[in-house]
Amino acid sequence: MPQYYQKQIALGSEIEISLVLDNPKKVRAIYATLWKKIFQFEARFSRFLPQSELTIFNKNAGTKQYISKEFKQILIQAKKLSSRTDQIYNPFILPALQRIGYKNSLVKGHFDDYIEDFSNKAVGNISDLKIAEDWAMIPFGCALDLGGCGKGYIADLLANYLNKRVANYWMSFGGDLVFRGKDSLNKNWSVNIASAENDSKYIGTLKSSINKKGGVASSGINFRKGINNNQKWHHLIDPRTLLPAKTNILMSTVLDSSCLRADVFASCLVILGFPDCLDFISKHKIKDYLIQYLDNDKTMIFKKGHKIKLINN
Repeated sequence: MPQYYQKQIALGSEIEISLVLDNPKKVRAIYATLWKKIFQFEARFSRFLPQSELTIFNKNAGTKQYISKEFKQILIQAKKLSSRTDQIYNPFILPALQRIGYKNSLVKGHFDDYIEDFSNKAVGNISDLKIAEDWAMIPFGCALDLGGCGKGYIADLLANYLNKRVANYWMSFGGDLVFRGKDSLNKNWSVNIASAENDSKYIGTLKSSINKKGGVASSGINFRKGINNNQKWHHLIDPRTLLPAKTNILMSTVLDSSCLRADVFASCLVILGFPDCLDFISKHKIKDYLIQYLDNDKTMIFKKGHKIKLINN
């Protein structure tokens, strides 16, 4: 069957969508719906947009606020995963992110866009997030960031939409991917993992063993970084220190049936570092993963309990 492909910039990264089916008219309608859902999601939940539902929610911290059904579902998932990871993933991390220098969008042409500054706010506890039937509330002086789970959430949401219409597809949201079925040559999808230090080189592959939806997410300290007041920073904040994580992991990649779960787990592994992350992997029963880390200035990989081996860059 023919394989179709489209790409656009959204959610702070390149979004790529590939569909395999034999119906051009159906393809056109599906793509239109997918892009509409993506751009609507960005407009409502980006922290870089002053009029997004998320930004307005943060500006009104300390009061009960009516929220959309979708916002409620994201908050429920964020709270659940934060509690499950003992707050290594913490959606209240936005003030700390802005304090270290990650305030503006890193998308070309939007570096100087106006943003709301919450850097003088506190980093709250997940128990401070109150969710009711049609309203939610966070304490005064706090702010949420959904960047740690937003792409995984929308990837799963769109996959659920596609599962009812297309047997074979893959979608990439920056470092997050979701896929199902086979390619145009009737081969199972596989995900090549790039080197954390040379993204033109592949150093491993993750592949689902069953013909069901799979989600893959990568997280690392080389994705979003910068310099603020002569201090280097990366975007993975350790909630225990409220500073960029001091970690020897350059990048972690996790395969899961849920892209949202893979997204959160991948970031947690980086924050914890190697080998401390192995206890987290065991506790959360993460079956498929690949970790790239530094050991005495040498880049190593650790994959699903396999032997550690040197990457020849």
